[in-house]
Amino acid sequence: MNVQLLNLLEPRQDHMYLASSLDRDPDRGGDWFGLRPAPARRKRILLMPGESHTMVELGGSGMITHLWFTTLLPLNQHALRGVRLRFYWDGEAQPSVECPLGDFFGAPFGGYRDYISAPLSLTSGGFNSLWPMPFSNGARLEVVNDSPAIVDPLFYQVTYRVSEGAPGSALRFHAHWRRQNPTQPGRPYTLVQAEGRGHYVGCQLFMQNRTWWLRPPLAIMIFPNGFGLGMLEGWESAYVDGEKTPSLRGTGTEDHFGAAWYFAGGEFSAPDHGCTLRQFLAGRVAAYRFYLENPIPFERSLRVEIEHGYENQVEGDYASVAYWYQEEPHAPSPALPPSLARRPDPPVRNWLQSALLLGPPLLALGGVIRSRKKRKSRG
Repeated sequence: MNVQLLNLLEPRQDHMYLASSLDRDPDRGGDWFGLRPAPARRKRILLMPGESHTMVELGGSGMITHLWFTTLLPLNQHALRGVRLRFYWDGEAQPSVECPLGDFFGAPFGGYRDYISAPLSLTSGGFNSLWPMPFSNGARLEVVNDSPAIVDPLFYQVTYRVSEGAPGSALRFHAHWRRQNPTQPGRPYTLVQAEGRGHYVGCQLFMQNRTWWLRPPLAIMIFPNGFGLGMLEGWESAYVDGEKTPSLRGTGTEDHFGAAWYFAGGEFSAPDHGCTLRQFLAGRVAAYRFYLENPIPFERSLRVEIEHGYENQVEGDYASVAYWYQEEPHAPSPALPPSLARRPDPPVRNWLQSALLLGPPLLALGGVIRSRKKRKSRG
């Protein structure tokens, strides 16, 4: 029987609460030419450029069990990378979670794609997280609008439990966003670099090919350029506790995310791995991998890298979110770049290459079809 269902038979000693955006900011924001009544404004908040908002500030001991967000898309598309989540545990000065809103939940390239995994999902406009986030001496969860535009509306719900005594684990939830544009020749992309004791539980990875792959000879277009998806030839490596040779080394990027042959079957979502976006002609891929049954433990440090193409030959625009648990204190994470520097670059070069590659045969095919139509009309 499902272990989660059996857990429902265990009595609960703690108390559950739900903090939300309801009545947190009812007096600001317009009525949208009479289309938005006052009761609708009660349920959401408005964020001015540069403004931060504390969703919940708690004392004592407990656990965040569910996060839910939504905003009006595509009106507030800029919020997906322009709004930043910032979570603090136990009175710490540096946040343990610092990440753009959309990327934290797996929204690829500042866009939205429905998918369902065990800890995270995007479903019919809703952003959901089930990562357990314990704390023993308070928690503060904030959203910050780093973008130059107003975000209105933004809805949220934070479900949490308050308990007596310390939580059952000293580990605290961490998540951090990184980006490298362009990736560096001969050097892999770093997904996470942590110091302390804990375990790594997975990542979201958003990959954009920047290489001009449409050039002879044909052998180069096939390998290592992979007809625009050659960045997937790279593999992951995990270095635990300062080791020189990685304990874990894979065979390819799509292999790491539980697929094969450049995600041959296209997009899919499973509980612990999936591909939420694969645009072959644009050279874009978004995928996730979660170590739910077998997290990667570390006692002193952890570094997880992934190559961009075979021997890091393919230039790309890589962004990612890494998720891990560790004991505090944690080492400071790299500062997030400004909002405008987080925006994804449009894949113009890739579409142009595809047009050059596919244009001539499509034009030739069109000419054949037109000539046949003319012969039929004459006959």
